[in-house]
Amino acid sequence: MLEFELAKKNCWAEQIGLSNQPMPLVILLSGDFEEESFSEIREMLIKQINQGNCQPFLIAGFGHIDWDRDYSPWYLEGSKDRIFEGKADETIDFMANILLPELKQRFPLNGEVYPVGYSLGGLTAIYAHCSIGFTGCGSCSGALWFPGWLDYVQEHLPTGKVYLSLGGKEDKTKDSLMCKVGITTQQTKELIAKSAKVTYVKEPGGHFKEVPQRIGRAIWWLLNPKNGTE
Repeated sequence: MLEFELAKKNCWAEQIGLSNQPMPLVILLSGDFEEESFSEIREMLIKQINQGNCQPFLIAGFGHIDWDRDYSPWYLEGSKDRIFEGKADETIDFMANILLPELKQRFPLNGEVYPVGYSLGGLTAIYAHCSIGFTGCGSCSGALWFPGWLDYVQEHLPTGKVYLSLGGKEDKTKDSLMCKVGITTQQTKELIAKSAKVTYVKEPGGHFKEVPQRIGRAIWWLLNPKNGTE
């Protein structure tokens, strides 16, 4: 794994799978790097690559991340005095205009870029794809309950490939905003289906079950040669 600093952010990148050809890039939006979680993602996807079900790829990420600040698309005062500062545009700007050019210089990339995130990071992944456009994106247990999200996506429909997933128990909460996540995720799928190839996976359990596995399944679907956009 390569570790480096850019614009005062701790960045990392690693090639997953053997290849002598230019590779697609996955940008991971799931908070700060955690080796235990990442090793599970790596192990899952190397197995799929060896079976021919997933392309070899480069995966990269960056931190330090304040979830409520860096992964929220606009300002929101949530429940229990929780403040979402709405700085996702700054996160996307760093990702697209600082990190991506650096990775292009360091690694043989083929031009395909997929932001993949979890929870609020999943919201930011799909928000980034809708706002500036990538090859596709993965939103795992994405915070698509965020007020204003459905209006935004309706006006900024993406192309390419979009992976959505949600735990079956995630809308079983007393939080007045988060309890809508099942409905809003399904509505997001229906909107995006007008312009992109989209899949929606209902995962078992709540929000914190099998997080690395959910991320791994998103990357696997996006990079599976069988899942083209035709």
